[in-house]
Amino acid sequence: MRIFLLICLLLLTACDATNPPAADTQRTGWHPILTENRRFVYAARWYAPGTTTATLDTVVLTALGKPWASDSTQTAYEWSFRFELDTTLTTAQSVVVGAFDKPNKFWLHPPRRSHYNITELNPFPDIELPAKIGRTWKVKNFYAPDYASNPAWATWEGSLYLQQQWKITDSTLLPTPLGSLPCHRVQAISTCKLGTTALESYFNPLYGFVRMHYRNIDQSRLELELVSVTSRPTLDKSMFSRHL
Repeated sequence: MRIFLLICLLLLTACDATNPPAADTQRTGWHPILTENRRFVYAARWYAPGTTTATLDTVVLTALGKPWASDSTQTAYEWSFRFELDTTLTTAQSVVVGAFDKPNKFWLHPPRRSHYNITELNPFPDIELPAKIGRTWKVKNFYAPDYASNPAWATWEGSLYLQQQWKITDSTLLPTPLGSLPCHRVQAISTCKLGTTALESYFNPLYGFVRMHYRNIDQSRLELELVSVTSRPTLDKSMFSRHL
């Protein structure tokens, strides 16, 4: 019986709770969000300009538990896509990028590949910590690479320079598929010679950005909503070895 109870306890601690206890947005201490093998599943809703009916998609963020190869100061994670919206792709796609998951900042590269490249022109999901209502910050001469250029929304050659700014506007108890979560809301805008984009994001200290509303350069909209979070244990090859 003791062994059974111990196994149950280990399984419970290996997974994220579906309905975690309420937590203050000013979390005591700091704990990384992107821990190894933690998997965040987002429902994606795409709205064409002027429409109120969404096209649905799925996006998954998986933390890799190591520095990003392109910048060792960032934490590596993988975006993967089912690509229901792109019929030219026959297999799931993925891309490894980096994040700042630090006591003073949580910042993500947005999803990349296919139609998600449009988000390169938007402000990136970002919050400076500890979160304080009214806090503002900006980045000058951030740039979008021309691989994100597409006749469907905007074209350019070389680097497209962006002026971006963020503001923590308020805190709220946000209804989500994970339960009601205390969040700080961040409003951000990005301007360039092609126009203006925006991002409204909601940050929770346990799960990071649980909701992101993008207003894109072509006036389309993208909403990403976190619907599940799981943690998978790291498997050791020795677990599968046979002892004769």
